[in-house]
Amino acid sequence: MKKFLFSAIISAYSLLSHFSVHAQAGIFKVRLMVDKVLTSSVMVTAGNQTANSFSSFRFPSNLQDSIKSDIQKTVQKQLFQNATFIYDLKDDGTPRKTLETGTYAGGYPKMTKKRAMFSYEEEIYVKVKIKVQGYKGPAFGAMGVQYSNIHPTVKFKLKAYDSGKKKIYSRKIRLWDFDKVSSVSFSNQFSTVTNTNALNPQQVYQMIHHTMMVFNEEEEKNR
Repeated sequence: MKKFLFSAIISAYSLLSHFSVHAQAGIFKVRLMVDKVLTSSVMVTAGNQTANSFSSFRFPSNLQDSIKSDIQKTVQKQLFQNATFIYDLKDDGTPRKTLETGTYAGGYPKMTKKRAMFSYEEEIYVKVKIKVQGYKGPAFGAMGVQYSNIHPTVKFKLKAYDSGKKKIYSRKIRLWDFDKVSSVSFSNQFSTVTNTNALNPQQVYQMIHHTMMVFNEEEEKNR
């Protein structure tokens, strides 16, 4: 009898493990914003406060893939589910993705929760928001020339819902422990021109990667 019970327990555990391994989380929306203040080498602000920035910032395909991989690993660690990106499909069958604008990164899924649940049968539905922003510190210098530092920050937010639309996970983190970015502004009565030691895509990626790594470490400590 004891052997039978032991075998039944082992079988049940194996079955549960099987379902856990093959369970699926569908990532239906990723919104990744990178502040032009950090990536624009030159910014012109007119007297009417209209700003024109000069930035060719884009994540190359290898860094897009690295960010996707980091997101998948984070979802798997936090929700104990295999994770995949799911996309809304256009009329021609191609996936609908976010557009590259220089501020918002392209190539990621963009669906509403309702649309994702209608189109895909997943155990869990996940959306992610990443904001890389810059905040200017105090300026100093002579008349017409001002020096300042920009403080980069990364905010990472992860939300998950079950198939019944119930929110089952919501966590976020914001980090400030990044190197400051220097800038200098030249002003006259008509406009202000700001030259910034702009960040490149690899530097921005390393900040995002570090933030998700800390996010996972803190979640492990809280368990």
